Amino acid sequence: MSVRVTERLIGDPVIVKDLPGSPMMIVQQVDEENKLVTTTWFSDHNEIQEGLFPGSALERVEPKPAPKAKAAASKKTGKKSR
Repeated sequence: MSVRVTERLIGDPVIVKDLPGSPMMIVQQVDEENKLVTTTWFSDHNEIQEGLFPGSALERVEPKPAPKAKAAASKKTGKKSR
């Protein structure tokens, strides 16, 4: 599903939905009238890249939930015998 091009999209992570291996990009600007989104991301050589995409080409990246930590094993507190 494509993203809705509104000001609320700024700062959200997105990917190009039809591009296999699309880098995760951060929305910097939106042009609501023309439904265009300006994004930035880092290249494989750690250089910042910028691109302009139609909102229909992008998909919001939902954060993965953090794995639940296992509860610590409880110690048995038995009665001491005398």
